[in-house]
Amino acid sequence: MDQRKIEEMAQALMQLEKEIQKTKQSLQLINKSIDKYDKYAFLNVS
Repeated sequence: MDQRKIEEMAQALMQLEKEIQKTKQSLQLINKSIDKYDKYAFLNVS
């Protein structure tokens, strides 16, 4: 494998890592929203 190919793969992996981080952040925000909703739903039921 030549150096250029290795660099292309490294760039692709770094891009993937950024996308995974964004996805994780989005999921954490969704989880927080769900948690808030669950707390309110629980309060309304009890």
